[in-house]
Amino acid sequence: MQLAANALPELLELLGSPIIPLDYLKCPLSPNSRAEVEAARKHRPVLLHGWGPPGYSVSMARVPEPALLQELAALSDTPYLSAHMDYVPDRDGELTPAGLLLRMRQSVEELRRLTGLEVLLENLPFVPWGNRPRYLSDPEFIREALEATQTAFLLDLAHARIAAHHRHQDLGGYLERMPLQGVIELHVSGPRLEENGLRDRHRALSQADYEALEWVVSRTPHLRMLTLEYQGQNGGPRVWLEQLERLDALRHRLNHR
Repeated sequence: MQLAANALPELLELLGSPIIPLDYLKCPLSPNSRAEVEAARKHRPVLLHGWGPPGYSVSMARVPEPALLQELAALSDTPYLSAHMDYVPDRDGELTPAGLLLRMRQSVEELRRLTGLEVLLENLPFVPWGNRPRYLSDPEFIREALEATQTAFLLDLAHARIAAHHRHQDLGGYLERMPLQGVIELHVSGPRLEENGLRDRHRALSQADYEALEWVVSRTPHLRMLTLEYQGQNGGPRVWLEQLERLDALRHRLNHR
C-alpha cells in the first residue's frame, strides 16, 4: 500500500526533506491544472483525480478537455484516473437511475479510451438539503454502478461518515454494505459536526477518523493507496507531519501483516 496527499503549496515546501513518507501527490483538475501537476511532479508522481472542471462527474455527457487529460495523464505518471459518482439533475439533465448508469458507463469508457488507464469511482456524501439524490449514497447503488462500469472503488471515508450521519445509520453497518472487496484507494480527511450536522471540511484527522480507518483497512484486502485529503487550514508543518507519520505507520503495519 502506498501513501498520497493533496499537492498543496505548504506540503510541497516540506517535500525537500527526505523524512516525508509520501509516494504520490494528488491533483484534482482545476483552472490551473497544468501548472499544479507540473509543480507536484517535480517532487512525486501525481494522482489525477476528479477529472474535468469543478463539479465534473461521470454523469456528464462528455469528457471535458480531452487533449489536456491526455497530456496530464502522461506528465503525471498517474497509475489510474478517479472520478466522482455524482449526479445533479439541474446540471446534468433529468436521468433515471438506469439512464445514469448508462451515462456513467459511457463516460468511463471514454476516459479509458483517451488514456488507456484504469478508472476508479468515488462515493460522495449525502445531505438532506442538497440536490444530490439520496440513492447515490445507497451502498447497493454504488455496487451496481461499479459493476455497470467495470471499475474499482475509491472509498472516501469522510463522505461515508457524512452519508451515514444524515441517513441516520450506524457507520459500521453502512460500511459493511459497501463493496469493500473492490476498494483500491481510500480517501481520509476530517469532517466536522456543525449546527446542521456532519459536513465535509477536509480538516485534520480526529481520533474518530483514525478508528474508522482502522476498521475499514482490515476489511479492504485489495487496498493499494491511502490518500490524505487534508486541506491545511493553517495547521502548519506539525499537523501535516503528525498525520503522515501516523498513516505511514498504519500502512507499514498492513504491508507486513
